[in-house]
Amino acid sequence: MTSQDTTADDIDFLAAQWLLRRDAGLAAHDLAALQQWLEADPRHQQAWQALARTDALLASLPAQRVAAFSQPVAAAGAPSSLLRRLRQAASFPPRGALAGGCLLLCGLLAWPLAGHLQRPGFQHDYSTARGQFATQVLPDGSRIELDSGSAVDVALYRDRRSVRLLRGQAMFHVQADPARPFQVIAGAATATVLGTHFSVRHVGATTQVSVAQGTVRVESEAGAHAEVLRAGDTVTVTPQGVQALARVSAQAVGNWRAGRLDFEDATLAEALAEFERYGDSGLVLDDPALAGLRLNGSFDAKLPAQFAAALPLALPVRLLRQDGKLHILAR
Repeated sequence: MTSQDTTADDIDFLAAQWLLRRDAGLAAHDLAALQQWLEADPRHQQAWQALARTDALLASLPAQRVAAFSQPVAAAGAPSSLLRRLRQAASFPPRGALAGGCLLLCGLLAWPLAGHLQRPGFQHDYSTARGQFATQVLPDGSRIELDSGSAVDVALYRDRRSVRLLRGQAMFHVQADPARPFQVIAGAATATVLGTHFSVRHVGATTQVSVAQGTVRVESEAGAHAEVLRAGDTVTVTPQGVQALARVSAQAVGNWRAGRLDFEDATLAEALAEFERYGDSGLVLDDPALAGLRLNGSFDAKLPAQFAAALPLALPVRLLRQDGKLHILAR
């Protein structure tokens, strides 16, 4: 194999071999051979310098962190060279078992580099109190609109963007970046996009994803099939998996940002709980038998009394004002 035929992996492997041998101690003729190898190809020198820098970085790690990769050694404190400790821990002879030593070395050298890639370049938590709304602009230009009583954990990496919706509801306006998919994790659901506008609601064990524009891939941690949502699609995800797709008005997605609560075949109990997310509604459901009654409509989140006034027109209920509360009773 000529120098030009040697791959980068081959060069890195040879550099690791030379580093192990140098650490064990090289005779004069071996030093000359190392120098000859370094001068034979500029890539050899580059690989050697990169490996030496990484070795020096690892050598500066505390001993307890190094112990996670090999058996503990008797000496305390940071080693002068991690390679020497590896040889002591694994009983490497100075020139024997170089292949095994290099494999272990390559794994160790990859560890700090992988750790660097796994650390987010930006990380922040955002939350809103009950009745509060907020808009957050991320460094990549994406925007998150937070609903009342909601919280997200944002982490932007070099190869992906990750948001965990801890509770509540949020509207996402994602800046397109094919090299960094945007992922929202909420309960059992994971929604992945490149660039789009969509809303995610996570209350209790149920997550709902609705798309206003673009395409969103939704999957469940249960490992069931994934759904691809387009504008006007909505899907509900539970711990049991992804439920069937439903259609909504794309223009109505995220109506909560305008203070509107949209109910479609919702139970009375669900509607009352939604009003409570925005503040004390003053509405009391006295008869549990009424909780399952179904209703439809769009209402102002800040006017629960107006919602209550409409109930007797649509449901077999009546209202009674008592003790500063509006009680919902069977008609």
